[in-house]
Amino acid sequence: MKRMLCRVISVLLILSLFLSGCSKNKGDKAADEGGQLTKEEWIGLLGDKFGYNLYENEEPFFSDVSVDNVHFDNIQACKEWGILIEEGALEPESKITWQYAVETSVRAIGIEKLNLSNIDIEVSENNLKEFFTTNIGEIAQETWNMELSETDGILLLAHAYDYAMNLTLAERYERTYTEAVKEVKAEDVVLKGDGVTASVTNGENYQEGDILYVEPSQDNPAYAIKIDSVDGDKVTYQLAEMEDVFKELHVTGTFEAGNISIEPAEGVTISMSNQNQAASITNASYISTDAALNHTLDQNEDGVMLLTGLNMQGDTVNFDANLPGGGTVNVSVSSIKVTTDVDYGLFKGLKKADFTVSMNDQVVASYSKSEERSSGQIPLGTATIPLGPTPLTAELSLVVNLGFDGEATLTYSSTVVANANYRQGCGLASSVNNQNAACDFHAKATITAEPTVKAELGCLGGKIANVKVTSGVVAVATIDADLLGDEPTCIDILMWVPLRWAINEDGCIMTAISDKLRVSSVVWDANSSAVKQHFHWEDLVLVDACTRGTGEEVETEVVEEGDQPYEYTVFEFEEIVFGSIRVASQVIHLSEEETLRIGVLSVPGGYDIGSLRYVAEDPSVCSVSDGVVTAQKPGTTQLQISTPDGKFQVFLSVFVEEPYEDTSGFQSL
Repeated sequence: MKRMLCRVISVLLILSLFLSGCSKNKGDKAADEGGQLTKEEWIGLLGDKFGYNLYENEEPFFSDVSVDNVHFDNIQACKEWGILIEEGALEPESKITWQYAVETSVRAIGIEKLNLSNIDIEVSENNLKEFFTTNIGEIAQETWNMELSETDGILLLAHAYDYAMNLTLAERYERTYTEAVKEVKAEDVVLKGDGVTASVTNGENYQEGDILYVEPSQDNPAYAIKIDSVDGDKVTYQLAEMEDVFKELHVTGTFEAGNISIEPAEGVTISMSNQNQAASITNASYISTDAALNHTLDQNEDGVMLLTGLNMQGDTVNFDANLPGGGTVNVSVSSIKVTTDVDYGLFKGLKKADFTVSMNDQVVASYSKSEERSSGQIPLGTATIPLGPTPLTAELSLVVNLGFDGEATLTYSSTVVANANYRQGCGLASSVNNQNAACDFHAKATITAEPTVKAELGCLGGKIANVKVTSGVVAVATIDADLLGDEPTCIDILMWVPLRWAINEDGCIMTAISDKLRVSSVVWDANSSAVKQHFHWEDLVLVDACTRGTGEEVETEVVEEGDQPYEYTVFEFEEIVFGSIRVASQVIHLSEEETLRIGVLSVPGGYDIGSLRYVAEDPSVCSVSDGVVTAQKPGTTQLQISTPDGKFQVFLSVFVEEPYEDTSGFQSL
């Protein structure tokens, strides 16, 4: 539906003021509210909104823009990305028109990206205005040459950014393998689970140096192995990486979450509602989308918050946790969508990698034990999303900060969109947006609920990029009652939505190229949140300032508290660190009495592989000690591998095969 920018500015004025609170961060150089924007001010707003503030070329592009200019980073980055087409001089203090703003906004979305999407027009420098008015918002013809105010500019940027983050790219998957690569299907390769041996059952003859590329299946993402030796249908191998497999790789498309593989948090068990499906499950942590999933976890001896349930329906994952003494929380992540555009070459390296992830999140939390204060971090799990038939995967990890003090209930929801866009020669553009945030809070004390999602774009076990976003809500209520005096009883509530993010905080292919491709930022805090409310009641009357100690009487009712500072007891959490135990295979195949050392590829930082704990669900099927599993009798069971503190864990399936008995009566010579 076309958005009528010129006709809705007055209606959306309040929204624009909220947005300007988080977009205008250039101090005294920003335009006054409603003032006409200069070119440098506009580029500052545009660069901040779309994340164009990093650059590779250290020499100034424009003769009249020095490094001392408060918008220098944005100007330099926008020129490097081709958003600015001026040469020589920029004239940064000249006023801009609607046409200039529209054309630079379309370039900020990306002409190449737009032409990869499902739109009915081929975008070029000659039709930027036509594209904007046809697809984003109608603008009256007489407006084009008028100067642009800050209020209008913020609204225009909001529409352009929203359009960019919701683009649907047509799927494209093109690759050229290296000479050693052979394509095989998932059922043709059985990894033993030690990380070095496998069976190849398709009857083909392979030799040392061959690379078997295993196509993605419904159950598992793609992977590749490089053969070290061959003995019949048995091979030894090492895992192959992108550069071993692909000479060229192009992957573009928008992918909805479908089949999701879940690695649950500590102590969680997996059970399928339809037991007849168990035989078809080859990955212990794989969950079929048409099956129910239940998890249980007993209260630990420390009495901290515990995960009690997890279930998935379609593209929605629900995490339930509780707090001893009456606290509960539900975190729901739904409508997961990943858009990617990756261009990789063996000799050119990573040419570009555009990675956007969006999801709806909802938190429902309550606590009723008013005499206790409790807080903690709850790791909920990791969901892996294969991106169609490609070798790429997206991995979402979820941790929630929870804090309760007194009676409190809260419902919060929002849509989070994060983007990391790298292009060779241009560096990194990155942004995060929290849309449609809404919350309902009732409390006699304080509550914090901050879900943090980390999304990683990977290929064949390697990580291309990662994005971490912390959102949620913090609400603080204080009561001050003068029981024996004549001062009013004061109730004060401060509530805000935090927003923190990091791009490539953990090492990946991008950070191997340059450490400049690693950024982080606090977008909203208690002072700057665009979604913030502050109320003060005295004897149940809403007032604009506290009158305790002034002798004044409450006479009028107002909407919101003024600028008077207050002190609050806010929950503080350590920075969330994500990690996982990565194993060579999540399925182990053994013969009776056979032993095998489990192949552990990596553990989270701060842990040693030698300190991992191993537990067999059914010790009568197999036993496990110090990473060595021994088959006891035919059957199936699960192994749990965890760090000593139980914070990180992974589950493996173990199949002990029946011994083969020849009943044909055939006698060999």
